[in-house]
Amino acid sequence: MMNKTNHIKLVFDKATTRLAYYPYGKEVYEQQVKPNIDFSNDITYIEFPDQIVKAASSFVQGFFEDIISNIGYEAIEKKIVILSKNESLKSSIKTNLIF
Repeated sequence: MMNKTNHIKLVFDKATTRLAYYPYGKEVYEQQVKPNIDFSNDITYIEFPDQIVKAASSFVQGFFEDIISNIGYEAIEKKIVILSKNESLKSSIKTNLIF
């Protein structure tokens, strides 16, 4: 059986390299992810542009709040894949998802 997937490419101002603030995380999720995410899919790829190198815990918590309430914290590792050329971004997101 084929996995159902979707791929969401995030867009940020080119000058932005770091993401912070809970309300901004929620806003990015509401505008760019919520209209495109299907929680019945097996895997959702969320791709961050190359210039983003870090995400503060406040941004991560705002961004993932709705995802966690829909699929639960345990399912995030199985169902959400963060794509980024920057390992520092991926590790900061993983670290900051631990509430």
